[in-house]
Amino acid sequence: MKPPSIARQLMVWVIGALCVGAPVLVLAAYLMSLGEIDEVLDDSLQQTALLLADRDLAGAFPTQPTTKPVPYGDTESMLVAIARRPDGTLLFTSQPEVDLRFEARPGASVQSAKGTDWHVFTVVQNDRVVQVAQPVAARHEVAAESASQLLLPLAVLIALIGGLLVVALRRGMKPLGAVNAALAERGETSLAPLGVHGVPVEVLPLVHTLNDLLHRLGAAFAAQREFVADAAHELRSPVTALQLQVQLLERSNDPAERHAAIAELAAGIARARHLIEQLLQLSRAAAERDEHSPLPHERVPLGDLARSVVVRWSAQAEQRRIDLGADIRGEVIVDGSPFQLEILLNNLVDNALRYTPVGGVVDVVVDTTNGAPTLRVIDNGPGVPQAERGRVFDRFYRSPQAEVLSEIGSGLGLAIVKAIADRHGAAVSLHAGRHGTGLEARVAFAPPR
Repeated sequence: MKPPSIARQLMVWVIGALCVGAPVLVLAAYLMSLGEIDEVLDDSLQQTALLLADRDLAGAFPTQPTTKPVPYGDTESMLVAIARRPDGTLLFTSQPEVDLRFEARPGASVQSAKGTDWHVFTVVQNDRVVQVAQPVAARHEVAAESASQLLLPLAVLIALIGGLLVVALRRGMKPLGAVNAALAERGETSLAPLGVHGVPVEVLPLVHTLNDLLHRLGAAFAAQREFVADAAHELRSPVTALQLQVQLLERSNDPAERHAAIAELAAGIARARHLIEQLLQLSRAAAERDEHSPLPHERVPLGDLARSVVVRWSAQAEQRRIDLGADIRGEVIVDGSPFQLEILLNNLVDNALRYTPVGGVVDVVVDTTNGAPTLRVIDNGPGVPQAERGRVFDRFYRSPQAEVLSEIGSGLGLAIVKAIADRHGAAVSLHAGRHGTGLEARVAFAPPR
């Protein structure tokens, strides 16, 4: 199938409009000319009838004209004059073959004689009745002849406009060709914006859109390169540690040392696995957000979600002697993906358990704040300073306080939370915990539809 062409469609519509408009214009000219001709010739009939009525008032009209009459069809005006006595007796006729109906009623009228319609003007006097007539067709012929004079100029005009339109379209399409050529010359890494100098106003929005797309692609590629570089850097440390533990196992003959090395090796594998899982979660959440793939709109009870996550992490909380609980304040429903929301809450609880000291408290609260369903994870750990609360959502960022506490983490937990919250149209924020100590991670959702 041949692809559509803007130039071809414009040509078809413009030339088509001209071809349709030309007959309409000719018809309008014909009707206007006919109206003007009717007005002029009606006045001519009246003046001719009055002149004949006033002619030779003392004598009688001859029954036939003294010269051989010229057929009315051979004359330009096609006028016919007839004079009768008041009783209808014929006194004079310029065309004997024309037999108009005798009517002693003055003024204009339309009569039909032998299949021909006539415009008639009648003058009534004491001794005679004068009728001057003209065929209706004569006026139509004059109007048609006048209107037909427009046909040739209109045909020339249509051809001229068509030619100018072709030239204008070719010149107008050149900027699109220039944009296409500029894009075709670029490589896969050439993401510099297109120039806008000299670009027509109609093409400018397209160029701005392309530049915006190129900017977003550049940012996406830069983020991807940064992500890969950071991921490789973060994976290097646990892999190096695993290699060292394997070397220690190979060299050690002491069962106690081998047992300790195996424990360290298992812990290192667990850390590497956790990091890889978080990298996959973050990559999947970012990809789904960037591709604008449809989000599964299921009705997710936040209370049930909080209970299941608390049960999952209760064993680890008991090992660290942390009081982990769920505070469900009413039935709170949101629209979204249960799987992704579970990942979000798992990361919040994991993050809280990592930094809450032994004997601390972590609460998962589900309630409604200002009409918005809200999910909150509150702990009484060291918290996050106000100056760093905006940065902790960056990938691989770990606060200096976390480094001091030697808590093993990837710096991806809150980045994953932010990505999933954005995917659900929710707002995630950090606040001080209860009584100004600890941290509260709050996710506010839009009300369910």
